[in-house]
Amino acid sequence: MARTLAQGQTFAGYRIERLLGVGGMGEVYLARDRDLPRPVALKLLSPAMAGEPEVRERFLREADTAARLGHPNIVAVYARGREADRLWMAMQYIEGTDVAAVLREGALRPDHAVRILGETARALDHAHRSGVLHRDVKPANILLEWGPEQRVFLADFGIAKALDQTTGMTRTGEMYASFQYASPEQFELRADVDQRADVYALGCTFFHMLTGELPYQGGSTAQLVNGHLNGPIPRPSRRNPHVPIAFDEVIERALAKNRDHRYNSCGELAAAAAHALAAPPAYAPPGAPTDHHTSVPTQIGYAITQPGRPPTQPGTHPPLQLSPAPPPVPPRRARKRLLAAAAAVFVLALALAIGLGFGTGALHIKWGAADIGGPGISATDPSREAAIRAACDHALLMSTYDYANGDAWQEKVLAGATGSWKSQAQTILPTVRLLVEADSEKSRGTNANCTVTSGSGTHYELTADVTVLNQTQGKPDTTETENITMAMDYVDGRWLCSKFTSPLFPA
Repeated sequence: MARTLAQGQTFAGYRIERLLGVGGMGEVYLARDRDLPRPVALKLLSPAMAGEPEVRERFLREADTAARLGHPNIVAVYARGREADRLWMAMQYIEGTDVAAVLREGALRPDHAVRILGETARALDHAHRSGVLHRDVKPANILLEWGPEQRVFLADFGIAKALDQTTGMTRTGEMYASFQYASPEQFELRADVDQRADVYALGCTFFHMLTGELPYQGGSTAQLVNGHLNGPIPRPSRRNPHVPIAFDEVIERALAKNRDHRYNSCGELAAAAAHALAAPPAYAPPGAPTDHHTSVPTQIGYAITQPGRPPTQPGTHPPLQLSPAPPPVPPRRARKRLLAAAAAVFVLALALAIGLGFGTGALHIKWGAADIGGPGISATDPSREAAIRAACDHALLMSTYDYANGDAWQEKVLAGATGSWKSQAQTILPTVRLLVEADSEKSRGTNANCTVTSGSGTHYELTADVTVLNQTQGKPDTTETENITMAMDYVDGRWLCSKFTSPLFPA
C-alpha cells in the first residue's frame, strides 16, 4: 500500500480529503465520516510500526482510553479498526493549533495561559477520577480550536495507563520531548506513580506557557533529567518580567521534587493559578511594556502543525494573544555524563559517565580505554595494583556504552559489581540505557588518573579524574573531565566495584 492515501480515496469507509501530517508513527488525514456529516481526523499506523508489539499496544490503548473517558476537553475517538493490514482510528477533528506551535512564537499572556491551564486541568481531573493517568502531558498534546470560544482539548492517551498499573516509562520517538515535562518519580521507575505526576507535567507546561522557555534546559538528556531531579525550581517571574511574581509560588508547589508537597490535583493547581492572576500586581519593572502582543499564523488539524497557514475563514477566528518572551537564558554548560543521573533515587549517588585512572598519591597509574583487557595485572590478583586496575576497567566500561548491544554491556557492568553498587545498578541500569540511547551525544572514556585514598588488604577507596570524549554528528568533538569516587572489594577471588559515586550527586 502507498504511504499516502490520495484525495477522494476511500479507506475503511472514510473519504480522504487531504493529508494533515506524517510522523514516525504514521499519517493523519482529514476525512469525511462514513456515517455522519462531519469531518474526522483519520489516524493510520504505519506498516513498519505495526510490526512492533509495543507500538500496536500504544495505538490501541489510545483509542480505547479516549473513548472510555468522554469529556468536553478530551479529543474524542469515534472508531478504530484494521484495514489492509493497517491499524486506524477515527478521531474528533480539531481545526486550530496546539500549544507547542503557539510557544514557538513566544510566551502566552498570563490570562490566556491560566485559561488553557484550567481547561486542561478539567480534562486531567476527569481522567484521574476515571482511574487513568495521562503520563505525557506537554504542550504538543494540548490543542486549541479556532473560533470565538477557543476551546481547549487534551490529546494523545497513547501511553496512559490505569493508575494501579503504572510501572514505568515508554520507549517512543517522543521520549526526549516527554522528558522535558516528566516528574522526578517517573525517572525512578516507581510502581506507585499517581496523578501528582500529571500535576507536575502540567506545572512544567504552565511554566513554559508563561515564559516561553522550558523549566529545565540542557544540551543532552542527562542534563535535562538532572534538572528535574536536582535543579532548583525556577521562578517564572525571573525568566519573563511580564509574569507577576504571584505565579512563582504556584510553580514552586507544582514542581516540587517531593510529590507530597505538590497540589493533590490538577484542579487545585488551576485554582491557585487563577488566584495568582487575580492578585494585585507586584512586578511591573520600570519601563516594561504592558500590552505587546502578536498573533499566531498557525493552523493544524488534530495535532499536526502546519505553520504559516491562515484560518480557513479569515476574520472568524480571533488570534491568540502572546506576550513577548524575554531573551532566552543560555543553557548551562553542565558536564556530560554517559549514563545520566536519572533513573532512581539511587542514581543521585552516581555519576554514571566516567572512565577511570589514577593520579597523585602513594600509587599513581595512568592509562586509556585501549588498555582494557590487555596484558597486565589480573583481576584475580589480590594485590593493591590489581584493585586499581580492576577499578579502572570497570569505570572505563561505565563510560563506554555499547550502543550495538546494550544487554551485553549491562551484563558486564553487573559482573564487575558487588554490594550496594550492584543492587543500585540492577535497579537503575534499564532506565539508564533508555536515557543514553535517547541522547544524540555519544561518549566514551579515553584516559584516566586515579588515586588510592585509603584502604588495604581486600578493600580500597579511590578518587579519579577521567577524560571523556563526547561526539555528536555534525558537531566538533569535545572532551571534559569527570571526577568520581569508587570503592573496590576483593570478593571470591575477584576485585569488584562496591561503590560508584560523583561529587555532583552525593549519596
